[in-house]
Amino acid sequence: MSVKPIFGASLFPFSTHVYREPCLDLDGVLRDLPLLKRYGFNMIKIQEHWSADESREGVCDFSRVEQVARRADELDLGVYLGLTMEQAPAWIWRKFPDCHFVYSDGRRHNQPTQYTIPMDGKPGPCWDHPGVRAAATRFIAELARTLGQYQNIWAWNTFQEIGFWPNTAGKLGFCYCPHTLARFREWLREKYGTLSKLNATWRINYADWDEVEPPRREEPLAPFIDWRYFMDDVTMTRQLAFKTQALRDNDPYQRPVFSHADTPRIGSGAEWRWARTGDFYGTSNYPKWNNGHPWDDPVASEDAALRYEIWEEMMLCTDLARGNNGRDRALWGAEFQGGPISTSLHYGRVPTPNDLRIWMLAGLAGGMTGISFWNHRVERFWKEANGFGLLDPTGDSSERMTAVSRIGAAIQRQGEFFGQSQPPRAQVALLVNEDHYHFFQACNGDVIHHYRYNMRGWYARLWRLGIPVDFLDAHEVAAGALSHYQAAILTMPLSLDADYFRHLEAFVAAGGTLVAEACPGRWDKYGWCTVTQLVADGEAFFGAGHQELVMVQEPGAGSRWMPQERRFGEFDPPTMLAGCGPYAELQVRANFYQQTLRPRAGEPILTYGTDVVGVLNKVGAGQSVLIGTFLGFSALAYRAADGDTDRFVSALLATAGVLPDRCGALLRRRRVLDERQAWFFINPGPEPATETISTEGFTDVVDLLGDSLINQTKDEITVRVAGVNLSCLLLSS
Repeated sequence: MSVKPIFGASLFPFSTHVYREPCLDLDGVLRDLPLLKRYGFNMIKIQEHWSADESREGVCDFSRVEQVARRADELDLGVYLGLTMEQAPAWIWRKFPDCHFVYSDGRRHNQPTQYTIPMDGKPGPCWDHPGVRAAATRFIAELARTLGQYQNIWAWNTFQEIGFWPNTAGKLGFCYCPHTLARFREWLREKYGTLSKLNATWRINYADWDEVEPPRREEPLAPFIDWRYFMDDVTMTRQLAFKTQALRDNDPYQRPVFSHADTPRIGSGAEWRWARTGDFYGTSNYPKWNNGHPWDDPVASEDAALRYEIWEEMMLCTDLARGNNGRDRALWGAEFQGGPISTSLHYGRVPTPNDLRIWMLAGLAGGMTGISFWNHRVERFWKEANGFGLLDPTGDSSERMTAVSRIGAAIQRQGEFFGQSQPPRAQVALLVNEDHYHFFQACNGDVIHHYRYNMRGWYARLWRLGIPVDFLDAHEVAAGALSHYQAAILTMPLSLDADYFRHLEAFVAAGGTLVAEACPGRWDKYGWCTVTQLVADGEAFFGAGHQELVMVQEPGAGSRWMPQERRFGEFDPPTMLAGCGPYAELQVRANFYQQTLRPRAGEPILTYGTDVVGVLNKVGAGQSVLIGTFLGFSALAYRAADGDTDRFVSALLATAGVLPDRCGALLRRRRVLDERQAWFFINPGPEPATETISTEGFTDVVDLLGDSLINQTKDEITVRVAGVNLSCLLLSS
């Protein structure tokens, strides 16, 4: 299957942001548009602001935006237009004083100041307020009718970097206003049907629906699971949906509508719901904003930092956004770093041409079908001043603009392919479950970070092994999507819903392999622990029962993720687990938990002394694997003490028929469109790598950027990729 073209069949949207309020130099923006056209951009981004365009109720003035759209039309430039509805006009707050978001303690989130920086006005007014929603719907309708007359508008964006943030309410979050609480109760009625069923599920004793409320203190309580799902997955999705519908109802040309997230939240399933409200989805990519995680081993070299930018900031984020988005749909790098990161006095390094090359190729490898830079010139205001631009405040050229232009031109020459191709389905699925995410979010402390860190570690480990993964949400699992995969990985599965687990059992019985980490289903979905310490029927499924659970220290008396011991000797010393059977020569590190097991039908594969810590069990046509620890933690931390964990994981997945896609020292990612493919070669090592690779079945090879193909014969190519870098070849038969 190919991505459905949303514009022209041969078009790859190649864009940069040019305008948002306050704009200090609209004439300068208009003068820059012909320059951007010469640099090869085919689209520009405009950010529209409700507070700027309807400062008086009922009087809409789109003239500034229209000037930019009209000039772009004259230059045959498309427009990607983003709404900034959270930046509400002053009259909204006066007319509807009860439209503020409300914290759990009753305080209003009161920030009516209309600047777009920081946070684009987020969180804005509460859209559950009927008066505000009606006013916003009316405004969007007028915007779509007025600006929609410009046929060069290619797409609408309903929410730029989706979220309630900034949110200082901790885990409980927004919103406790009467309108949202009423909708929460309505949703609970739809979900549970009767109050008695709700009471039985929550183990609580309400006498009337009007008594039902979410928790107001940060305690792990059963209602938290439903409350956070309602706010993150239902309320936010509803916000996106009403904006999308208003555009669709009033756009005379029915342009596609999308939204985009900032850095996707690994482990959360909310974005699966967000993405489906529109025609496609996007993400922000600022690779130099972060570099690793505090628990990782120190990033001690420029090569190591660049490697993080490739695998985490670009490929992990893009793979996760592609999972959120679903197959056969466009995926945009909707905000793509163009210049240095600037946050008040903290000014980052200016990206080099090679940085931009790597980021763009990594985005393409992950499946991007469009890229929009942030932005064409540096920011002018306080917090982000002098940052992010492809061009400096003055002048018509820069090294980074020249590099982006050259790469963009190469992509445009293959516009049909990159606009419609997509990565093939992976063999391995990393399982994401929103209720599981919220279980960790509710726990005492910040253990949500443990869950996310461990899943991130699994991705990193598989990435360096050359094993692509797809992220798969629980709703997709319930719909049967697991049948497309050979193996699935259930990371840190302490809270497990029995109904969800039935789908995993069916996947294995039909021939799949499920790899579960320690204590699957020790708690149920709502935080009630199970007697067997495993999910219902887990003992038969895994071929082993629970024996004992201990916590193990980090190597060298480290304290990156372990809590403080309550008394001396509470934690076992750092532990290596020994492989047995086909893994007899291997050792892996135990991280955080060590669950020992009593094997029944399961074959031991990991031991600690005489205790079994891992089993493999034949189930129907497939196999289940239970590993009594969390292997993701040490993928990026204490690497010198990680043992043979990479080799163990590779060998384990090989029993499911999962093999790496790599060519010697080079990792390979693919994109496919009919009989054509793009091969992205990733060199994670510091030294250049040269490899000779079979091209049997293909007759034509094109080096996208003309700098890596050094030899070609009938059935082979030789490529050379610089250290910590990527290249791309296009092959056709």
